Amino acid sequence: MEGKFILRFGLKALIPPLLFAMALFSFLVPKAQGQQKIYDDLFSASFANEKEGWTSGRWGCILYTADGGKTWVRQNTGTDLTLSSVFFADPKNGWAVGEEGIIIHTADGGKTWEKQQSPVPFFHMKVYFVSPLKGWIVSERTHILYTEDGGKTWSIQFKDQDFILKSVSFCDALNGWAVGEYGYIYRTSNGGKSWEKQAGRFEVSEKTGDVEGGNFLFDVVAIDTRTAWAVGIDTYVIRTVNGGKTWQEVSTGAPKTALFGVGYDPQTGMILIGGYGALLASLDKGSSWKAAESAPPVVYDWIYGVARRGNGSFWVVGDSGMMYLNEGKSPSVSFKRLRY
Repeated sequence: MEGKFILRFGLKALIPPLLFAMALFSFLVPKAQGQQKIYDDLFSASFANEKEGWTSGRWGCILYTADGGKTWVRQNTGTDLTLSSVFFADPKNGWAVGEEGIIIHTADGGKTWEKQQSPVPFFHMKVYFVSPLKGWIVSERTHILYTEDGGKTWSIQFKDQDFILKSVSFCDALNGWAVGEYGYIYRTSNGGKSWEKQAGRFEVSEKTGDVEGGNFLFDVVAIDTRTAWAVGIDTYVIRTVNGGKTWQEVSTGAPKTALFGVGYDPQTGMILIGGYGALLASLDKGSSWKAAESAPPVVYDWIYGVARRGNGSFWVVGDSGMMYLNEGKSPSVSFKRLRY
């Protein structure tokens, strides 16, 4: 029940009261000059290339690096709403979305951010673009928003039952998946003109009155037109190799926990999964898995955002400003935490 509460009510319930107090303290206390200490919970990261990257989180936080993560600068987003997702289509054009239907856009690498109009006031969970013009947002009440003019106008492309869609990913301009609450999975092969339900179940037992449904899915990554991976609660990992006609559960051997993010690097073939006290990696298309080495170990922290940085490396972010980068000869499953 605790997991379902967290999932149904979104990102705000992920942080216990102590971490909430730390985040509030960091927001109220002025920052020192120079490299700032980062306390904000981070939910998403996006790299336009090996050097330039952005991460987003609580209190309207967006941080920018121009040197591959050695230093980060806080950008002025003009909002204190939680930004659950950030995505850059190139080094100049980026979007961030979050609570109360917030959508912000930059055309200059984040030097300035401007609000865009959302057609719904829901908590937006993930934003994804395939070009500087064409992109999607997944949101509450199974809403998928779409733009083909860089966000000047957003329209409701698809809507279904009253569930939360948590993630969306495309492998090209036509083929993508959206996933979310109770295992719901939707697929498009025509750029979103139509979305087909491939999985998901929600019902109330006539005998007990309890809710019965599929496992909650937090993230999805589309690898090609036939292959995609999704992750969720209770170390739930699934994949399709036939365009979503069937989805099969994959055992990682890890203890039960919530898995929040999944990423894929085409250069090395590595699949990386992050979650609560978990950082899992596969170098053989998911046939075998190992706990990624991390210093210090990921034990009591949660990793939420998994981003491909380029040059065969990953960047992962999580609670209280946590950031890890895999280093060494590629592909490397050894991660080092950067302290800010």
